[in-house]
Amino acid sequence: MAVYEYRGLDKSGRHVKGVIDAADSDSAIKKLKAKDVYPEAVKELVRGGRRSLLSFSFTKKRTVTVSITRQLSFLLSAGMPVTNALEGVIDQLEDTSVKSMMIEIKEKVKEGKSVSQAFSEYPDYFNQMYVSTLHAGEVSGKLETVFEHLARMYEQNQAFIGRIKGSLTYPSLMLLFGVLIIVFLVSFIVPTFSRLFGEFGQTLPVPTRILIGLSGLITKAWWAVIVFFGALFFGVRRMYKKGAWKSGIDEIVLKLPLAGPLLLETFRIRFSYTMSLMLGNGVPIIDALRQTGGIYKNSLFTRHIKNATERVKKGESLSRSLSGGSLFTSSLLGMIRAGEAGDRVPEVLERIGTGLESQLSERIKTLTSLVEPIVIVIVGFFIGFAVLSIMLPIFQINQFFG
Repeated sequence: MAVYEYRGLDKSGRHVKGVIDAADSDSAIKKLKAKDVYPEAVKELVRGGRRSLLSFSFTKKRTVTVSITRQLSFLLSAGMPVTNALEGVIDQLEDTSVKSMMIEIKEKVKEGKSVSQAFSEYPDYFNQMYVSTLHAGEVSGKLETVFEHLARMYEQNQAFIGRIKGSLTYPSLMLLFGVLIIVFLVSFIVPTFSRLFGEFGQTLPVPTRILIGLSGLITKAWWAVIVFFGALFFGVRRMYKKGAWKSGIDEIVLKLPLAGPLLLETFRIRFSYTMSLMLGNGVPIIDALRQTGGIYKNSLFTRHIKNATERVKKGESLSRSLSGGSLFTSSLLGMIRAGEAGDRVPEVLERIGTGLESQLSERIKTLTSLVEPIVIVIVGFFIGFAVLSIMLPIFQINQFFG
């Protein structure tokens, strides 16, 4: 089944345009005429043919997922049937690749597949956790509620990531400009002074010799530096993907002074929100744990949740199965245990996620306020070292002529 974009006139003589699915162009024209639309142009849409350059990026896909989920939540809550809601979403889409995907989903639903089955065929946009939650909503008859909960969770995640990016933007720009200034000094200013100092035959100070050596390395062998670090990056990345160093690297990352605690807090927030969403919408706890463990790339996180899943299968409670190790604090486990006692685990997990997110936001603000002066000091040190290395020989020359 192909997808066609059309322009034409309706029975009132007004110009209309849109997309329609059909076996071929003749079938598309027949379908349009059956709807009292007289086509002026019918063109087949090729998936990916006119998509934006960022369509493949993770951020782009996540934004598309949030938008589709929010629109479906609104339309279904208004009492609209699923196929009509999907058509409403399709009419609002501009990216032809995404529009074609949603048309295919609509056709699969019309053919008799469930909504979760139709969405499951596009894992780049709708992961296993998303699909499992949809399935639970279908079974419980609360599909519109599930879309609302999914939309809210994804929007919270986007807002959280946006705050982190916003907090790190200024220090990153400062560091970038500092590096550019240092590269300019080493690449253009230092070589000029190096030739000048060589004409006098004086023994250069140690800082100056270090800076000249660094300048020669950058100006003459810059390609070797790039090749070395590029090969190192791709080599480590390849070994990481193969799993040879994955566990060790993941453990080292979690032990880094600043990044480690932030990653750990982010893991706890995502775990709390995801488990709250799935358990609150009727997903069995074992399935919820299995799907939640699949959204993480860090092997320590996935291994811990996998072990917890096995312990739950043996009859242990969620709080007890998550104990052991340093991923969950005793206070968090105590809150989950209290939720289990009152049969309010989803609600407690959501409150845990909200509280941790608020704490992490404040911590990021504090870290950002500390990072800015640290970056200034580091950049200032290197620039000061470069300036001092240039000025010391000048003082020597002045003393020589004096």
